[in-house]
Amino acid sequence: MRLLDRLTRRDGYWEGMASGAAVLTTSYASPDREAVMPQMTAWAQNSYANNAIVFAAFLVRMALFCEARFQFQAKDDKHLFGTTALAKLEEPFGSGTTTGDLLARMEQDAGLVGNAYIWDAPEEGRLVRLRPDWTTIISELVDVPGGGQYRRKLGFWTEPPKTMPGQGTGQFYPAAEVVHWAPIPDPAAEFRGMSWLTPAYRDVLGDEHMGQYKIRYLQNNSTPNLLIRYTQKLQPGTVDAIRERMTARYGGASNAGKTLVLDQGADVTVVGNSMQQMDFSNVLSLGTERILAAANVPGVLVGLEPLRGAGRGYQESMQKLANVYARPQWRSVCGALEQLVEVPGGNRLWFDTSDIAALQDGEMERGQAALVRAQALLALVQAGYTHESAIAAVDSMDLSQLKSGGVGTPGSSSPVQHLLPQAQPGAVASPLPPTLGRLPVGSTSPGDGGNGSRPLPRPSNVRRALNGGSRD
Repeated sequence: MRLLDRLTRRDGYWEGMASGAAVLTTSYASPDREAVMPQMTAWAQNSYANNAIVFAAFLVRMALFCEARFQFQAKDDKHLFGTTALAKLEEPFGSGTTTGDLLARMEQDAGLVGNAYIWDAPEEGRLVRLRPDWTTIISELVDVPGGGQYRRKLGFWTEPPKTMPGQGTGQFYPAAEVVHWAPIPDPAAEFRGMSWLTPAYRDVLGDEHMGQYKIRYLQNNSTPNLLIRYTQKLQPGTVDAIRERMTARYGGASNAGKTLVLDQGADVTVVGNSMQQMDFSNVLSLGTERILAAANVPGVLVGLEPLRGAGRGYQESMQKLANVYARPQWRSVCGALEQLVEVPGGNRLWFDTSDIAALQDGEMERGQAALVRAQALLALVQAGYTHESAIAAVDSMDLSQLKSGGVGTPGSSSPVQHLLPQAQPGAVASPLPPTLGRLPVGSTSPGDGGNGSRPLPRPSNVRRALNGGSRD
């Protein structure tokens, strides 16, 4: 069915009837083909290039997302390590490219249209990005012998539009060769993803219209419009001449503030509201907040909110962005890219954030939490509980899982050595060994002249015997 027929048909329900934003999430082909609508692609790319709020949200998300490194993680003790098998992800698009280049492309494509496609070109030793707006997901319906059906992804058909000659012809890529990353599933499709811009569609349009209104307002001498009335009736040509003269002499931001001089009998009235009267700033900021909320980006990180006490607002906002957005995205992209590398048994493809400067405060807090947990484990083991039950109790915060029978039974082990300091730190002096000779120390009293002639102190009983037993 043609796209125009689908958009204009009136019989029955179709996805575009739900809302204006729903039009951007529908497929326009048969059930075994899922593609991004051209309107969605054009609108998303236009918003990305022309809307400062959308671009700032993308930039903050991308800057953090691209900083991670890929590693293998052991599933038993969670330690990270790397091998030469990760070389394909470390130089994905050939020599001179990095993991950040791959993550930037995937985040950009998934953010704009909800899908990212990366092709592992056979025998080439490099990855290739497939444009998501040119790619269609091909699937088939599979019948289960015992009853029931499910849809299976077969591959991807990529074909440039007819309006762009010289971009090659259509090509089918098997599903085993292509990584398809769709972090936000489209509820109206089986495999296709949805952009975070989709629910913010109306707010982005409103922000663009507010910007157009501001420009138009300034172009019209910083007033919405003027009503000029004359006591006598004017000829049509005279009315047009007055309008053109007003626009030429007093229209535009460059003529703002000039003195308005009119002919005899003219009465000027300002029609409409000023920006202050229409609460322009607050109306604009509400739309901005809704766009940033859809992107999971706090306003502090794009410079739209003031910092609170000693930059604490920045640290909290960055931690929120990492926990709510970045870490789920990293987990998702690792699951998608895992098919490109040979993962050692008992391990999985994972991400390493230890070198990300923006998350150092969060890593310090995680380290402190791990230290407290280690102290709790040490205390429980030395108290006589088994290692396994102590770990289970600390992980679940349920002390009922503790089981006695460990090596460190009470009374038979050394006292618990706390990992965290239990007293205020201070200077600690150790006594000198007795075999070490002492340096001579002269008198420091001013009463003996510094020659050591001051008498030694005597006990009180000795003084009383010398004085005949009298009390001093």
